This record gives sequence, C-alpha cells and structure tokens, in this order.
Amino acid sequence: MVTKVLLATPSHEVRDHLGHVFAESDGFELAAAVSDGAGVLTALDRQPDIGIVVVDEAADDGHGHAVARTVGLTSPLTGIVMVVDAHSPAEMSQAMALAMEVGARSVIARNAGLEEVLTRLEAVASWSATARASIAAERNGGRSGQVVAVAGAKGGVGTSVLALLLARAGRARDTILVDLDLGAGDLTAYTGVRTRRSVVDLAAVEGEVTGRMLRETTYEVPGGVRLLPAPSEGERGEEMTPGAVRSVVNALRFESGLAVIDVGAHLDEPRATALEFADRVLLVTTPDLPALRAARRTLAQWDRLAVRQPATVELVLNRRTSRDEVTPALVERIVERPVAFTVPDGGAAFSGAVNTATLLETPTAVHAAVAKAGVAALRRDAGAAHESTPDGPTEVESLVAGSVRRAGGAEGAGRRRTRRRRPGRSDPEAGQSTVELPVVILMVLMVLVLCVQGIGWASGLLAARAAAQEGARTVGVLGYYDAGGIRRDDVVEQVREDVRERLPDALRATVSDSDIEVLADTVSVRVTVSTLVPGVDLSASSSAAVYREG
Repeated sequence: MVTKVLLATPSHEVRDHLGHVFAESDGFELAAAVSDGAGVLTALDRQPDIGIVVVDEAADDGHGHAVARTVGLTSPLTGIVMVVDAHSPAEMSQAMALAMEVGARSVIARNAGLEEVLTRLEAVASWSATARASIAAERNGGRSGQVVAVAGAKGGVGTSVLALLLARAGRARDTILVDLDLGAGDLTAYTGVRTRRSVVDLAAVEGEVTGRMLRETTYEVPGGVRLLPAPSEGERGEEMTPGAVRSVVNALRFESGLAVIDVGAHLDEPRATALEFADRVLLVTTPDLPALRAARRTLAQWDRLAVRQPATVELVLNRRTSRDEVTPALVERIVERPVAFTVPDGGAAFSGAVNTATLLETPTAVHAAVAKAGVAALRRDAGAAHESTPDGPTEVESLVAGSVRRAGGAEGAGRRRTRRRRPGRSDPEAGQSTVELPVVILMVLMVLVLCVQGIGWASGLLAARAAAQEGARTVGVLGYYDAGGIRRDDVVEQVREDVRERLPDALRATVSDSDIEVLADTVSVRVTVSTLVPGVDLSASSSAAVYREG
C-alpha cells in the first residue's frame, strides 16, 4: 500500500532531497509540496487520504511547530514528521521533545540519508494506518455517528422545522441538534427553552472541542434531543470561524449517534464548511416556482464554490398537498435533482403546535411522515432504506385486496342467490324472450357504442387538458417574451414539443401546430378522437392558464 505524503517546506534543497527519496521508494508518494500552513490545510481538505505530513521547522516564516500543531488538531489521524536542523544526538533528542509537544510522531534531519528517512516514515505510516483502521472499525460497529446538514432553498420553506423533526425521529440514537443559522436561528423558540450559551462560545476553543464542552454547551429539550443553539444576539455570529465549525463537526461525529445541523438558507464561510464536511446534505424546498428556482440556484452556487457537488445533495419537498399543480416530476425537472422524500402540509394542527412551542410533544401527520422518511434518509447505505419494507403486501395493499375479495364475494353470492330465486319460465314466455332477444342485443350494442365513444372523448379531453397544463408550465418556467417584449419563437416550439410528448401515442399524430395555440397567458390544445362511425370527426379541446409569479 502506497502512503501519500504532504511536504511543507520553504527550502528548495529540502524539497529536492526528499523528492528524490520518495522517488526511490515504492511505499511512499509525494502528493503535494507547499510552503506555509494555509497551503497545508488546503491540501489536506482536497486530499483527505494523505497519511503523513512532513513539516519543516522553517516553514511559515519559521513557525513550523505551529503548523504541525494545527495539523494535529485538524487531522488527528494524520502522522506528522518534523524536518529539523540538528547534527548531534543531543540536538536530535531536544528536537524530538519539541516535536512531540506539538503532536509530531518523529523527526528527521535535513541531511538524513535514504534509509533513515524511510525507516522513520514507515513507523509513522504504520501508526497512522492502525489509528485509521481502529476508527473505521468503530464506525462500522455503530459507535460513531453521522452528521446531516439541512439547508433551505430560500427563507420560509420550513428548514428549521424539518431539522427539528429529523432530530426527533433519531432521538433514540443520542441526537444533537445544532442551530448554525447564526444570524436568525429560532430553534430555541420552536423547542421552548431559554439559553445562555450558544455554538459561538465554542469558537474560542477552535480545534479543541471535546465531548465535555459539547455537553456543557448543549441543552436538553423535550423528546430526548440535545440542542446546541444559535446566539440570541445575531451579531455574535461573526465570531464563528470555518476552523471552529470544522472542529465542532468532528466533535459531533464522535460524541453523538446523530447530529442534525440547521444551516438556514444563506451561505457564508462557517455554513459552507458545515455543508462541505457533513456526511449528508438535505436541501429543503416547497412546491412553488420561486422556491424551486432558488433550489436550482443554490445547487449551482454550491457547485461553483466547490462547497458541495449537486449529485451528493438530497432534495426534500416540503408542504406537499394533493391540490398542488407543481408535481414531484416537475420539481425534478426544474431542479434537475430527484426528490428524496416528500413531507405533507401539516394544516391547522401543525401550525398550532408550532405557535405554542409544543412541536416535540404534539404528534401530527408531518411528524409521522418525517419519522418514516427520515429513517430511510438517515441510513448510511442507500439500499438499507429498503430493508424496512416487508416482502409481503403492505397494510394498504392488504386492505385493498380484502375489500376486493369482500366485494367479489358479495357479488358472487348475489349472483348465486339470484340463480336460486329465479323462477321457472313457461313455454310462451320462452318464445317471447326469443323474439325480444335481437332487439335487446341491438339496444345493448348501441349503449355500448355510446359508452365507448363517450369514454374515448373523455379520455381525449383529459389528455388535452394535461397537455395544455404541461405547456402552460413550460411558458411559466421559460417566459413568453424576451427582454424587448417580443414573443420567443423558441419557447413556442418548446411548448409544442412538450405538449406532444405529454399526449398519448394514439393522439399525438392527430395534432398539428394549428391545434396548439400558445399565448402569453394561456395554452390551448385540440385533439381529434377516433370514432366508431366512419366519416364523423370528434374533437376535444382544453385550455390552461399560465402561472405568473406575483
């Protein structure tokens, strides 16, 4: 196994010397060479698989020991080796003592030979590999938690409430809820607790956040959740630094089974750090075009700033109702991300729980939906979400099947009872039935023809309505006029294409451009329905209004 090495030195001689050493070795690879502490942290962020950091004591204008201390605090599982200017055994012993004080595992002299350098690096690499394997074993054993960051596409989409309910769903796993919306955090209001300490108080101990500090800063809230609140004075949020957030996230990962971080709807350096280092990120939006466009802009911004790749973000559709015209399929088309799960609108009962700060004690349909979806969303493996689904029929499916069986049984029993009660017919009645049979058959056939024709026309009307609504949504998303107030022909063509794609194959060929009328405020579609009578033209048309943002 090859161990990646990061070299921090301002000396070209040291860089060339160690570069030749690494080139001669099969077990080490020089991943990068920097000259200061900022470059070290940047390289570690970009390449988390670096196993050893070699720090020259002359790095960062002679503050190499401070650089080594910072590396030890931010990446405690990375082995540190100091390059020192020592020639005698006494000087090496003294340099080793100083290096151990800042967290280094070994030292090498500037003019050390190949064998000495490789021997010391192999010892440090072995320690680092053992430490990482031990931590990985603990994680696989379930003794370390995961960090989930919840962000909002824009303000007012329910980010804080969703974070709170997710934490409540995971309360049996030693959950900590963090309010990182430093300027406007209101989780304390939702939970009904009064606080004196906040997450900003941990900024003063950047790099040294321990479990005891977390316990002293968090507050017990109803439901078995501990809350790490935002400061009550919003201006104190400026005291938080990215390094402090990184230390808090690392401490949360090892001191809790689950940590849910509410980062709000705005982006700054501390919240960008939380999004970058979180195990999972949920982006909350609502089924309305302003929120969906904000979600798309948010994902693009995170991608441009290298905060989070869109493919690693899970989209949550909040406040969903059956009356929404914006469907999950349209949400996925606009945001260009699949919807991980949806949360229904809570109605009056949920609003009452929010306004009375009893959200954690008052169960509603929203609580049940978040708990059910959250269990799957917070699993480490995506496939584990399916483990909770039974192989047999679900409760709803069983009820439906039972209803069908009962209905079928009642119908069959009715038929059997009818047959038993049916009186015998005399010969004259049988002859009369024979004469009336062709008339009855003809009437039945006419009724069937009318029914089939009516069903065909209704199906065409529904298809035209759905296609018109699809075209109206396209006009609402893309816009009808350009900046000069002139109709956009490309939008009209796109609308016609979307309308045709929305129609069934049997109706698509009957629709021409003249059957699709695209205006600034409405989209009309007319389809020709097949008839059972030759030469008869039966058409169905429908219109849909274009949604406009107020």
